[in-house]
Amino acid sequence: MFSPFKSDIQDWLTLEANAHINELMARPNNYLMSEPEPIAGKSATAAQTAANPLTDENSTLDLWFDRSQTQALIVQRQGKVVYERYQADAERGLNVNGMSMAKTIIAILVGVAIDDGLINSETDLISLYLPELMIEQDARVEIRDLLRHTSGIQSTNRDIRATLNNKLLDLANRELSFSGDRGFRYDNINYHLLTLILQRLYQKPINELIGEKVWRPLELEGASIVTSAGYCCLFATAQSWLAIGNLYLNPTNTLVSKSWLTKMVKDVLVPKSFYVQSTGKSVGNSYGYHIYGGLEDLPGVFWIEGMGLQVIMINPTTQTIVVRLGGIPTGLNRNSNRGDPSIIGPLLDTLSASTL
Repeated sequence: MFSPFKSDIQDWLTLEANAHINELMARPNNYLMSEPEPIAGKSATAAQTAANPLTDENSTLDLWFDRSQTQALIVQRQGKVVYERYQADAERGLNVNGMSMAKTIIAILVGVAIDDGLINSETDLISLYLPELMIEQDARVEIRDLLRHTSGIQSTNRDIRATLNNKLLDLANRELSFSGDRGFRYDNINYHLLTLILQRLYQKPINELIGEKVWRPLELEGASIVTSAGYCCLFATAQSWLAIGNLYLNPTNTLVSKSWLTKMVKDVLVPKSFYVQSTGKSVGNSYGYHIYGGLEDLPGVFWIEGMGLQVIMINPTTQTIVVRLGGIPTGLNRNSNRGDPSIIGPLLDTLSASTL
């Protein structure tokens, strides 16, 4: 029987675990992962704080910023940055670990590969590109299944440790099993396999591919990524993540087909149980190609999310994007926002407001 109280406890524990893991992985030099490889880009630009006059709404965001362990916060409305703030030790040019937001970049690259004619469509079987994978013929695992975590893959913690530490999975000698249960099951190795497919198709490491197909066309600031993972750990500036959000606010065919960006947002499922930091719950959340939804009061809002509450939140109705990077306070921090009804309440108010 479903127990709301038990679910609340589990959600709290999940958020607490995320807070501690994110703290360990916030910087590129840590024992949990290998050194990230560079993504070529332009030099960071100086902040233009004069463009952010203080208003009552801004004061609310400032108070939230101070209580939320945030490193960078940007609000853009109608194409103009109306709020921009950084932690004293972060500054505008700091590359922050976007954690699983890297998955969205991988999903974009799948669309680019389709545009380039290297992948027929997202319904292609992954065995076409990774023939050494031991998959039963009737399993029919598609690229779309990897994008939506419905492949039935059953990986282990050993796989995660290996791929975070400069080791690509040896598919010919590593038994990856795919179960008959094709329901949603979030597994990082789904996006690792997508990364392997992309690297094989383009014959270059994922950091170079991201630079060529995403970073340089968008003229983004230099970044880096743990290339052996693909599913995690892309270190980039808040301004760069804002540019990624703008791709979805007003999709065009410039970088990747507009139809693909729309599909990433619209081709969703609603898992029976899937904890999402931004909603603070495990039920009612939707998931596309690493695009989230599920805010009851803001059904039109969607977002990109990474562990530690790295988010790019987008409201097409108000033409607003909110980028937030940083950590999550532990539950023992009584002066933080962990006890608030919504851990991102002021951000949601900003998304729904017509002015700031």
